[in-house]
Amino acid sequence: MPAINIINTDDFAEMRLGNGYYVDKTGFIEEFLQNPADGPKFRVPADAILFTRPRRFGKTLFMSMLAEFFDITKDSRELFEGLAVSSNKDLCDQWMNQYPVIFLSLKDVDKPTYKEALKKIRSLVSDVCLAHNYLLKSSMLDDEERKKLKELRSEKADDNILADALLILSRALRYHYDKPAIVLIDEYDAPIAKAADNGYYDEIVDFMRNFLSACLKSNRKNMKLGILTGCLQIAQRSIFSGLNHFKSYDISDYEYMDVFGLTQDDVDTILLKAGLWDRREELKEWYDGYCFGEHQEMYCPWSILNRVYALQKNPRVPPKAYWNKTSENTVIKRLFPGKYLEMADDIAKLVSGGVLVTQVNLEPTYDSLDSSAENLWSLLYLSGYLTTASEEQTQKSGISPNPNRDEMALVIPNMEIHKIFEKEVQRWFDGAVSKKQTTALLEAFWKTDTERFKKEIEAILLKNVSSKDLAKEPASSAKSSDESPRENFYHGLLVGYFLVAYPDTLSNMEVGEGFYDIQVLDNNTGRAAIVEVKRCADEKEDLLGLAEKGLKQIEKNKYNVRLLSDPSVKTLIHWSIAFCKKSCEARAIIVRQP
Repeated sequence: MPAINIINTDDFAEMRLGNGYYVDKTGFIEEFLQNPADGPKFRVPADAILFTRPRRFGKTLFMSMLAEFFDITKDSRELFEGLAVSSNKDLCDQWMNQYPVIFLSLKDVDKPTYKEALKKIRSLVSDVCLAHNYLLKSSMLDDEERKKLKELRSEKADDNILADALLILSRALRYHYDKPAIVLIDEYDAPIAKAADNGYYDEIVDFMRNFLSACLKSNRKNMKLGILTGCLQIAQRSIFSGLNHFKSYDISDYEYMDVFGLTQDDVDTILLKAGLWDRREELKEWYDGYCFGEHQEMYCPWSILNRVYALQKNPRVPPKAYWNKTSENTVIKRLFPGKYLEMADDIAKLVSGGVLVTQVNLEPTYDSLDSSAENLWSLLYLSGYLTTASEEQTQKSGISPNPNRDEMALVIPNMEIHKIFEKEVQRWFDGAVSKKQTTALLEAFWKTDTERFKKEIEAILLKNVSSKDLAKEPASSAKSSDESPRENFYHGLLVGYFLVAYPDTLSNMEVGEGFYDIQVLDNNTGRAAIVEVKRCADEKEDLLGLAEKGLKQIEKNKYNVRLLSDPSVKTLIHWSIAFCKKSCEARAIIVRQP
């Protein structure tokens, strides 16, 4: 079988010199520097630009490629031979290896305290200074400049000098070469994300604002261009305040939408070269589905290359979620356990294949991500755990986003991310519900033992649910202006529970003459159930009567029509469960049995 050489590195030179498989992204350089409307002229469209993409989408490799292309200390012709940018001779003559470069990646600043984070940044800045050690002998620098560089190199610089490190380096490089530097900052927000989880957010934001703005703001004499990458664009007032000629491109922007990640054509080429074309549909199901700009078919490079590498070693190895092996899943853990109950219905909707319409903030701050459901959905969207729904998915859902309210229709992009969500839902229920309770609840469910089912559900509610979880939603966040009980809470709790046991569980799907609440399908035994969930706020209301009403609704609206026509469904049950605070009543009937 043909093979491609996959090298696990984000160093462009190492990959090229080692004959590693490289998906050519060098066309960006021409697209960025040469506007077709300007003819053969080259221009820098902004003093500083920021690209935000999810983790593991090739940002560090991309920045390493740019560093090799621009770096005046190198001869990169061999590295770029045969790549797209090499065909533009004028561009290469004017830009390749023509500028001093400062390349700093902050992706490893992953420390629990502010002091340790600053220590790591000092170490990384020292490495950059060592790469430019020749500056200490430059006749173009005065003693004061050399002194600051020595302090930065030896990691002895105080916090003020460290905050000016990029400015000091860019100025020294301009003195030495009589040319402004190109500044490349990879994963600029990694220290901020870690700080938000460890209680030193304000301190690190203050430092990063000074660290970046010292170089990026009003520094045209010393800086030709600044390019940054990250996961989120922190609200401009927090980090990028005061920057002129600053542009940012996130996953919703059309410009440069395929610079990061793999397109379908990229993946098809990989599969053909690797002799794995028969795995195309598998890769689409598991790793496709990201939408950047208008491009619906984008893949995560980390997942695709790991999958191809695994298949080349063993064609029988099953697909899996490679993101599970990365630290980035701390993002989704913000939902679990703290926010799960609050957002259970929406999580269940997504995990069961549905579409979530919600407001999305494209410029959040890490310290406010937990302040509202919308901010958490925004984080999951920008981090790659959710993506925009296709037109077909949106139409099928029957709900449409209102762009005037910054709403988006979001879905889980693929099976890989679905498995991560599923795993976290299971983790929550494993902590909340004992195996004994799970067994008892499921036995009662399939035996239509309503009294036992009620007893187990009420025990789970009593242990895990607070009065706050059941409180009325504030009008500002409710789905309507009137204040109503948390109508989706119980529904989400049940869907999550059934999803753990039966992954084919569906929620809020249109069938018959309406939308059922939950459909449970046990494919291993041919059992299925339609579940209607009712809720009330008044303890005096007849819960048993409400449960009876739910059963009638299932039959009246023909929610069971598809299951009745499915010969693989041997047992079909209707359940209706009515809740009030931490109490419930249930009714169930067997519609079909062997």
